[in-house]
Amino acid sequence: MLLSLTLVDCGCQRNAEGRLAMTYASDSSLNEQSATAYGDLKKKSKISNNSKWTKINQRVGQRVIAAATALYPDESKGFKWEVTLFDEPNTVNAFCMPGGKIGIYTGILKVCQNEAALAAVMGHEVSHALLKHSNERVTQSQLSSVVLKLGEVALDHSETSELTKTLAMAVGGYGLQLGFMLPYSRTHESEADNMGLKMMAHAGYDPKEAPNLWRRMKMGSDSKVPGFLSTHPSHDKRIQDLEAMQPNVSPIYAKSSKFGLGESL
Repeated sequence: MLLSLTLVDCGCQRNAEGRLAMTYASDSSLNEQSATAYGDLKKKSKISNNSKWTKINQRVGQRVIAAATALYPDESKGFKWEVTLFDEPNTVNAFCMPGGKIGIYTGILKVCQNEAALAAVMGHEVSHALLKHSNERVTQSQLSSVVLKLGEVALDHSETSELTKTLAMAVGGYGLQLGFMLPYSRTHESEADNMGLKMMAHAGYDPKEAPNLWRRMKMGSDSKVPGFLSTHPSHDKRIQDLEAMQPNVSPIYAKSSKFGLGESL
């Protein structure tokens, strides 16, 4: 999906997870374009007509959204929330666009198996939106393009051979990807896991189900991508981190209305 960007003055501030984040793009512009893209997606895609799954999807969505607005009122300000269940049984995926447009694919429900795991998925995806990770990625892409363009201009004014110039630009792009883009992606995933676990617990779902979800994800995964080249933490690392986060979210869950694992999917 291509986004036409409205760039604003450099926004460098700490996000809800305490990390200093840099965002150039206009939040309102990204939210508007996301809403348009979401509307187009709903028109072109098949929406699930499974009444049980749709009811559960909406129920979990409303509870997670309520947790998001309660825990992160500033970050969720201006969001126009919406939850849609797309009928794609072979797609094990979910998303939350900037501005609160949530999409769940039916293929992920067989891995979730219960409401609590679905809440873990939604909490994770909503966290990406609240933490403005899409805005950061857009900013990184824009800055990378500028750096590469400057390098191209510099090489054009040197006596370097055409072959050397081509190789330098290729290596430069690869270096930017490894040294700038991918580490941020792994950071984003870890941040979303941590924040999502808090929302899941506040919504009343047992946070201990989150690592169980990823154990099931691991069983169904055939990914052999090395950890240092992956934009996501390995399944084992993610499970380990989610287990380590449990003491931090237990007090949140203790104060919530308890739904436990919820209804089975």
